[in-house]
Amino acid sequence: MLTFSTTIVLSLIEYFCVVILHVVYAYGHFGIEDTLFVALGFIPMLLTILFFRLLKNETIIVRIFYISMLLASYLMSWKIQTLGMLIMVYFAGALMIALHSNSKLMIEYSIVSAIIIILMAVFQMDTIDKVCPSQLYYIYMILYAFGMVTLIFMTNGINNYKQKMEEKNEEAQNALEAKGNFLANMSHEIRTPMNAICGMAQLLSERNLGVEESEYIETIQKSSESLLSIINEILDFSKIDSGKMEINEDEYHFNSLIHDVLSIIEFRLKGKSVKLVTDINPNIPRILIGDELRIRQILINLLNNAVNFTHKGSITLKIVWVPQGEDKGVMEVEVRDTGIGISDENMGKLFKAFGQIDTRKNRNVEGTGLGLAISKNLLELMGGGIWANSIPDYGSTFSFTLPQKVKDRRPSNYKNDHNVVVRQNDEFKISFKAPNARVMIVDDNKVNLHVAFEIMKRFGFEATMIDNGAEAVNRIEEHIITYDIIFMDHMMPYMDGVETTEKIRALDTQYAREIPIVALTANAIKGVEKQFKDAGMNDYLSKPIHVNQLNDILKRWLPLEKQIRVVDGEEMKSMQKDVVMTKEQREEDMLFSLKNVDVETGIRNCGGNRNVYIRILQTFSSSNLSSGLENYYDEEDWDNYEVIAHSIKGACRNIGAGELAEKAYKLELAGKSKDAGFIKQNHNDFLNEYKDLISTITKSIIEANKAGN
Repeated sequence: MLTFSTTIVLSLIEYFCVVILHVVYAYGHFGIEDTLFVALGFIPMLLTILFFRLLKNETIIVRIFYISMLLASYLMSWKIQTLGMLIMVYFAGALMIALHSNSKLMIEYSIVSAIIIILMAVFQMDTIDKVCPSQLYYIYMILYAFGMVTLIFMTNGINNYKQKMEEKNEEAQNALEAKGNFLANMSHEIRTPMNAICGMAQLLSERNLGVEESEYIETIQKSSESLLSIINEILDFSKIDSGKMEINEDEYHFNSLIHDVLSIIEFRLKGKSVKLVTDINPNIPRILIGDELRIRQILINLLNNAVNFTHKGSITLKIVWVPQGEDKGVMEVEVRDTGIGISDENMGKLFKAFGQIDTRKNRNVEGTGLGLAISKNLLELMGGGIWANSIPDYGSTFSFTLPQKVKDRRPSNYKNDHNVVVRQNDEFKISFKAPNARVMIVDDNKVNLHVAFEIMKRFGFEATMIDNGAEAVNRIEEHIITYDIIFMDHMMPYMDGVETTEKIRALDTQYAREIPIVALTANAIKGVEKQFKDAGMNDYLSKPIHVNQLNDILKRWLPLEKQIRVVDGEEMKSMQKDVVMTKEQREEDMLFSLKNVDVETGIRNCGGNRNVYIRILQTFSSSNLSSGLENYYDEEDWDNYEVIAHSIKGACRNIGAGELAEKAYKLELAGKSKDAGFIKQNHNDFLNEYKDLISTITKSIIEANKAGN
């Protein structure tokens, strides 16, 4: 269907031609005075253009045009005695209304124009006879009537068709939205348990297990990574199919990109009689600008295909750079293998969705058949192209070109030496520790909380775990302690991560506005990143959580003064020297070095006053309750034992030592019921924990006092 502006332009051109013909005719037969009068016929054009610029109501604009056009055409024809031909002009004007596809206006125009034509037949037939016989004029009138009825029916038909198309389009949009919601939910529902599987397997792999158990864990890790790869391919294809895939260009180091890709492929080749060869031009610029993630994905897709279908010989990765000026160029990549090759009849299936070739023959090959289709679409989105050549039983060559911008023109000088490539199966080494970091994890899933908590312990701190958004908002609003970073689950009931973040940012404090918030998301649908940023989140971390990604996030957002470099397993100095900390900051760091104590709860129990809490800790650490408990235990005086256990329980709850308070409560109940067996079984362990807590608190108080001096 034509747009309204196009319809107006076509109508004005048509009417302009009509006026020009009248002006030329008037000038040739009547003289300059009549010609100037006829030239007033341009007024409807000027009015239409003026109102088109001033008004947005299309119906009013069309009505102004057709009414002024009817009157002006009549006056022009009357002046130069061409009324007999006016029916043709009116019918031409009707086409404009028909193009606008407004049946109501079409009926209006038909009635108004018919009235003028009939009145002319009644009162001005003498004038009309000068141009054409009256019989011919009546025939014109009949034809005009049929024409107008036809146009009305045509307009109604167009409107009905347009309405059906709009309904179909709305249905399609609803279907696309439902598909997007389904994919988002599927992504979240699948990745949530996968997060637990991958996370727990990763934690187990770091234990000193037997050979057989280690092999089991490695199998779980490989299988879960394969499943995630399949999920990602399906989601990527769906994003491309729905037009939601976006290319995010940024600076990246070429050598780092190739290093990562070859690490993965070399691990895949482990145990195969296939050699990986690289032929990479050393003059490729050091730092390029492009979508590093998608380029890595394309390279891995092509090289993975080569690995899957090559059982002996070699796989060659060749990359050259074709400069196109100082700040841009084209990367030409070739992946060549000596695999089974592709027949001519199967070449047409390449780059098509779900297009695995020779399915029965290659049944043992993993994958969805989407890799090449995704690569092709990604390259086209980035302005590149891809093609393939193959000879059955001799191998295949996949080539692609990709334009890139240049940030640093210095040559990358990539060295084709695989001995320096770190294997993918080597354990990732964290680059720093942050024992004094205060991190909040918000997730409604207990398993996810536990996985994230255990993984973060590798960085030397124990995170605070919160299972709902409302509690997270309350803690930031109370600001009893200062968290360094919040990891916020995306999908939670009642109040999701986006809403929780918006509420935190809306709090009228600098702390709430500036605290880094990182989304924990199992939703791989494109668009959520923008949603996170719009809500006020600083970054996002995909589930399943990988230690290397977590390392980068923490390193980026934790205060530098709290990061201690780790080199070859040894802790170095702080990553930022000579940082001046306030007394309150030092006290807070000392307090949160306490183990098995929820300091935030303790401070909240003291009305949010840190100084009061420190005084209560001093009282707690100087109490003589442990000796009293021991004496009554030795004397088996369970009545007084119950009283002391009750006092210890209350004191522990006040300072936030909840677990120890619960143990004291059980001993209190045992003393009350004279359960000597339970007391004797648990007394010594409890007493040791209680004494250790007192010792830890005493040391912490001493350090806090030093910080205040």
